[in-house]
Amino acid sequence: MVYLTRIIKRMKRICLLLYLGLVIVLAACNSTAVSTVPVVQELEVPAGDVTLSVRTVWKVDSGDVLIAVNGGPGLTSNYMRSLEALAGPELAVVTYDQRGNGRSTKPEMVPANFELADYATDVEAIRAALGVEQVHVLGHSFGGLVAMEYAVRYPERVQSLILLGSGPPTWDAIQDAFVSFSQRVAVLQDDGLLPEELGDNLDAILPAYFSNPAFVFATDDPGGAPEEDTAVNELTWQAIAGYDLTADLADLHVPVLILYGVDDPFGLGMAEASRDALLNADVTYVLLPHCGHFWHECPEAAFGEIQSFLGSSIH
Repeated sequence: MVYLTRIIKRMKRICLLLYLGLVIVLAACNSTAVSTVPVVQELEVPAGDVTLSVRTVWKVDSGDVLIAVNGGPGLTSNYMRSLEALAGPELAVVTYDQRGNGRSTKPEMVPANFELADYATDVEAIRAALGVEQVHVLGHSFGGLVAMEYAVRYPERVQSLILLGSGPPTWDAIQDAFVSFSQRVAVLQDDGLLPEELGDNLDAILPAYFSNPAFVFATDDPGGAPEEDTAVNELTWQAIAGYDLTADLADLHVPVLILYGVDDPFGLGMAEASRDALLNADVTYVLLPHCGHFWHECPEAAFGEIQSFLGSSIH
């Protein structure tokens, strides 16, 4: 009888151990399942004189963080949503409406509140609010100027820099780019592809930004076409007139990816100026064929290059 009792006790211990093992396995499986589900958060981030509307996809504490800075100035960030395709367990993607735009609040509407330094400080406020030490920063068009300004002001916070159809590092170079864009617009007007009177209608002039002027944002695009606040646009250009980031960029030592559409209406001079200014950075320079100012025309090529670049930069 004593022997039988010992056997029963031993069997109970074995069953308990098996049960605990099963619980651990199930917990691990459940943890894995949760980690593969994208987490979307909408945040309100205070940044000095404004509150920024911020969107994150995937957990910012589960891997690296990419802050995507939209173009403009004066555009909402909705058209950046397609970049969320880059997000996953190892990379959170963050977009936000810049000061004075979309769901972010407006500062006092004077040029002094729309300096590049203000825009860069906003990015730093987002990084700090997310609680991460370093971030990858992607800047599109005007957002590239903000990304460069942020990198030279907070180099210790930048893991890598991605300049996607970015504006150039100097005021003179951007004036040349506007000349190229005006020529593109004139050609399309002569061909009857743009109206003679454009006014301040972004939708009317949008075809000029693409390699194929017949291109339109897909109906299933996550964010759709950009929306513009002309007041913010004008105040920002007034504020940054004469800017020159050349000297500061020469001291930057971070991995940089420059992606630029071969058919960008602003001309290749913008990309070349950025490349030439980054004298001491580890620069990867890629031209995207059959692509204009927006990556939406060539998403597979653009995302492939970004993923390859980030693959070598992610911790």
